Amino acid sequence: DLNRCVTKPYVEDVECTDGEAEEEKAAEAWGNYLRRNRSIIVDLFQGQLRSTVACAECRHTSTKFDAYMWLSLPLPASAPAESCFPWA
Repeated sequence: DLNRCVTKPYVEDVECTDGEAEEEKAAEAWGNYLRRNRSIIVDLFQGQLRSTVACAECRHTSTKFDAYMWLSLPLPASAPAESCFPWA
């Protein structure tokens, strides 16, 4: 196990609602994540994603911060493999 956390405390999900400072909430969410997950993999390959949901009726928005390990990126269908992957 590469995790350097010996104890993993319970932490609440952090949500940011209308009018709250997103930057502070993002830092709090990342800090909570690191209390349970500390490894070289987290240090090198993980990041944080912000997602916002808005109610169509009342316009209330809620923003949540989640850790991610990879992002899927689309590759152009018309590009030859050699232009995307020089080793191919």
